[in-house]
Amino acid sequence: MHHLTGHRNIMELCGSGELFDRIIAKGHYPEHAAANLCRQIVTVVHDCHTMGVMHRDLKPENFLFLSKDENSPLKDTCFGLSIFFKLDLFLCKIHMV
Repeated sequence: MHHLTGHRNIMELCGSGELFDRIIAKGHYPEHAAANLCRQIVTVVHDCHTMGVMHRDLKPENFLFLSKDENSPLKDTCFGLSIFFKLDLFLCKIHMV
């Protein structure tokens, strides 16, 4: 986790629940709000991959809201299954399987 310290959407004290719980409570998300959440998730994945980290456990339960505000940023959590990788070595292993 030290490797990812300082990223705006990764790990911080979050007291407002999981993305999964908010989806269930709302019943559905308007397209614009869902697009904003997806953009944050994709940005986290991209930034992790840029730093050589593969999360390997992306799901709504592993994203927490920073606050109860409707526009609260998401924070990615649960890096227990994550690994470091080098893109060229990882791609070679995939092709060998």
